[in-house]
Amino acid sequence: MVAEYMVLPSDSQEIALRRWQVIEIEVMDGTRSRHASGHDATNNKGCASSAIVGFDMDTMTVTTRSGKKYKLTGLPGTSRIGKAAWKKWCAKNEIVSEQDVTKEYLNVEQLSTVGFKKFNDSVSQ
Repeated sequence: MVAEYMVLPSDSQEIALRRWQVIEIEVMDGTRSRHASGHDATNNKGCASSAIVGFDMDTMTVTTRSGKKYKLTGLPGTSRIGKAAWKKWCAKNEIVSEQDVTKEYLNVEQLSTVGFKKFNDSVSQ
């Protein structure tokens, strides 16, 4: 199966990303930004976002420079389709370095049993 890079119309609803990651990138001029990538469960496509400009930890939602909102559902992880979309996005945007910063958004190693239950309850709503 070949993953497709997803470009959404500007009036799209919130996108639910599963098996998601947040990655900080650097481009050739030294500019850094963070981007969400993962598997868009609704459209069954890989997805890579524009730069993140906001993050709501209560709803686990990132807002990007383009105005789109991505709900980070379930636990972070990787998927083949999400990884393929990310690689294509990086090649198109001439990325010189990248670093996974997912743990800054959700560090499952630091969740208590109560915190894990609260997180699971919030993403299943």
